[in-house]
Amino acid sequence: MQDFSSITVNSQNKYNGEHSNLLKTPREFSFLESIWSWICLFLGYLFCRSFPAMAKPLYSLIFLILLFASTTVVLVLKKAKFGKAAISVAASGLLVAFSLFLSGNTVIHTVAFGYSIFAYCYYVCAATENRLEGGISSYILIDFLKATFVVPFSGTGGIIAAMFSKKNNKLGSVIGKVIVGVMIAIIPTAVVFSLLSFDRGFLNLLGKIFSFSLGDIAGQVVSVIFAFPIGAYIFRLFVSSFDKSAKKILTLKSCKEASKKASISPVITVFSAVIPLLFIYVVFFISQWKYYISGFLGELPENVNYATYARDGFFQLLAVSAINLAVIAAIGLFVKKGNKIGEVSVRILNVIICVFTLILISTAISKLVLYINEHGLTPKRVHAFWFMMVLTFIFIAVILKQFIIKIKLIPTAFAVTVAMFFVLSVSGSDALIAKYNVDRYLEGSLDRIVVSDLEKLGDAALPQYIRLEKELKERENAVTSDTMYEYFESNDFKLVLELEIALEKYSANSDYNWYEITLPKLLAESAIKERE
Repeated sequence: MQDFSSITVNSQNKYNGEHSNLLKTPREFSFLESIWSWICLFLGYLFCRSFPAMAKPLYSLIFLILLFASTTVVLVLKKAKFGKAAISVAASGLLVAFSLFLSGNTVIHTVAFGYSIFAYCYYVCAATENRLEGGISSYILIDFLKATFVVPFSGTGGIIAAMFSKKNNKLGSVIGKVIVGVMIAIIPTAVVFSLLSFDRGFLNLLGKIFSFSLGDIAGQVVSVIFAFPIGAYIFRLFVSSFDKSAKKILTLKSCKEASKKASISPVITVFSAVIPLLFIYVVFFISQWKYYISGFLGELPENVNYATYARDGFFQLLAVSAINLAVIAAIGLFVKKGNKIGEVSVRILNVIICVFTLILISTAISKLVLYINEHGLTPKRVHAFWFMMVLTFIFIAVILKQFIIKIKLIPTAFAVTVAMFFVLSVSGSDALIAKYNVDRYLEGSLDRIVVSDLEKLGDAALPQYIRLEKELKERENAVTSDTMYEYFESNDFKLVLELEIALEKYSANSDYNWYEITLPKLLAESAIKERE
């Protein structure tokens, strides 16, 4: 009988344990968390109003500053622990965010805004000790993905429950009553408005106070609607991070076990798989030696134009770099560990792969430089050069890793990419492109300036194009009657006419809203006023 009782009790305890999730009481929210839920709703609204970043760069910057600042205040009040990784990534996110004001390039705006959002998610999780590993971890990319796509969707407790939490504060109920009152006021307000709308002075004054178009009203409605899911995402990221709801999802132990299980390939198998690839590279370089070396000599191969020569080099580089990085990653993942001779052999193999890749990068850069010397700079050419420099630093880091084992390759590559993007975004690359092309045209080393590039380069290029117009008009004033006919047939005369049309068109469309303000736009506006 006693045995039967013990079995019954154990069965009941097991049943209660298996169904404990169903019996959990709703999560209770503190006063601070309730306040934070309303702030998250407001941040969700600001996100909607600032989106897309390329159209509203200043608005997006303000949103990101408020997002990081308000979150930091709440984290401090909740006594979060700010480690080096959390502070470093948050600082990088904010620094990159300032390119929304410093740059006028829409591609940079989009990438900067996206990275800042990813950095914010990581920042919250790192400050609440939700990373896979402490310090500057080699699992940082997994932490980024987990913080963005896993943590906000784990755990319990939503924003609505926190907003109207009666136990911890009365703010939610007060705001709720205010919202109900506003909704009740809509009908009598509409009736009074219809009665007083006969007065034109009243309508004019009201129009100045509430200068909304139908598009503005629709945008506001959409922003309010989507503010809830976006605010809920921010709130759940915060709450789930503090609750450590995703602690058992994608853990350090599971990652290490997966890596250990994957390490099954003998060193000889790795060599057998990679050596044919290296042989193909050697044969290819020998067969194409004259074609590739011509870029270093500043000579264009026969039957090839500059665009095709540079484009082929870039896309070949892109494909080979992706393959080689995948090969190096596969070697590190699948090769068996523990054999010292085998590990040294693998390091030598990695160095050889990196050297081959760096040779290809150098030839691609030489081709691009040859193309730039002939046709000048464009944003695509600058971005291609930037990308090749990032790849160069990454493969150099891989080589150093083979000799300095302490180097953490993934965090290093991540830091290099972010730092290089920050340099690109705050350097004013579009203005530098315009200045480079204008200087070369004025000194005679560039045959032509494409005025239509003004639209691609945007506000940043305008001061340089105005300078070009001024210089060309000074040349025009120096033309004598004997050389007048030659001048009318020259590129300078045609370029002045094109510039006048383009600049007048630009001046006529120079109006903008406050949220579109960038530093290049302010400089362009100043240049237009000086021109007038």
